[in-house]
Amino acid sequence: MLSTRLVQVGLLFAAKAMIVAASKQCVELEVPVPVVATNNHYTMPRVDSNIDAVQWALNFSVWTAPTPSERDTGLLPINDTFNISAQLCVPSTKTNKSDILQIAVQGNGWDKRYWDVQVEPAEHSYVDAAIAKGYSILMFDRIGTGKSEIPDAYDVVQVATEVEILAQLTTMVRNRTLLSSARVVSTTDNVTVPELNPTHIVHVGHSFGSLLITGLLVQHGDMSDAALLTGFLPNSTHLGDVPVATFEHDFAPDHDPVRFGQFSSGYIVLTSENTLQKVYFTQDGLEPEVLTYTEKVKQPEAVALYASSGQVSAQPGPVFGGPVQLIAGEFDYVNCNGDCKGTYTEEGIMNSTFPRASNVEVYLQPNTGHALTVARNASAGFKVMFSYLEAHGL
Repeated sequence: MLSTRLVQVGLLFAAKAMIVAASKQCVELEVPVPVVATNNHYTMPRVDSNIDAVQWALNFSVWTAPTPSERDTGLLPINDTFNISAQLCVPSTKTNKSDILQIAVQGNGWDKRYWDVQVEPAEHSYVDAAIAKGYSILMFDRIGTGKSEIPDAYDVVQVATEVEILAQLTTMVRNRTLLSSARVVSTTDNVTVPELNPTHIVHVGHSFGSLLITGLLVQHGDMSDAALLTGFLPNSTHLGDVPVATFEHDFAPDHDPVRFGQFSSGYIVLTSENTLQKVYFTQDGLEPEVLTYTEKVKQPEAVALYASSGQVSAQPGPVFGGPVQLIAGEFDYVNCNGDCKGTYTEEGIMNSTFPRASNVEVYLQPNTGHALTVARNASAGFKVMFSYLEAHGL
């Protein structure tokens, strides 16, 4: 079943929902996650200074740049345990949806705060919106970001490892061992640890996080009941038009030694509010205080992530048969070179990426760039996402 919707800007702004944050119980966790994965060693310039960061970006952007397969010099087995910072939030009062757990995975340049924006949270916090609808939600800092472990940026922080971290966290949730496996860092009231007994799991992604969820669905399709993939159009005719050198990066420790001094070789970070605006926002959808917040919470990226995206489909597994909604900003610069209308087909996405999905729908969020939660009309997009889940019994 295929369908497409583009809601007119005026109507969507008129109908913009003001979400009142429901009462919630949250617990911050440190979770040891064992991972067995197969990475690759890729040839690329090392990044140990701001000058190196520019050269690295050019090395991935010029027309003669090697392809990932041309950079690949061999397999690298990963067998390690990574400490992951996670946060679980559930409604304070049980609802008919509180046993539906959303597992949220943000894109590069963010940590889990992407999902819980603290500027006008009634408009921008996906966490509060999900709780208000009765869902439970689990977020985590991907390796190399936030409070999670910071491994080697060349050989360890790659797509294959990150997909397996997501798979292991999902398995812990399904087996109801997440809380017993973790160290409790803090709770909402410093006392109560929420219960977690999910009957269904929905994976929610943003940008590279949506790519990682796609890897989960390709390799472990039986782990998810549905997927909401924002900032993601895998068959856009303009995907790849905008090279990484378009967005200025610094070497993270040189850029801000106070915030990022603990990061080592190979970690880069977007340089300024101007760069963040290009990547994530549209002019009409931008609120200056949200842009400043984005600068405040931005995170480094490991350079090997850019070479390893092909690992998503390296080891196909059980076929995913649930519904998938892809939510793209109408004017997403990263995915569509600034205008996503007419750049994709749902049939193409289904055939190439989700061949056995029960439903594939693409929704273009009006007047939005690459990051839904920080767009001026974010809550209207959340409403569309929740309506999709409800239409599929979730």
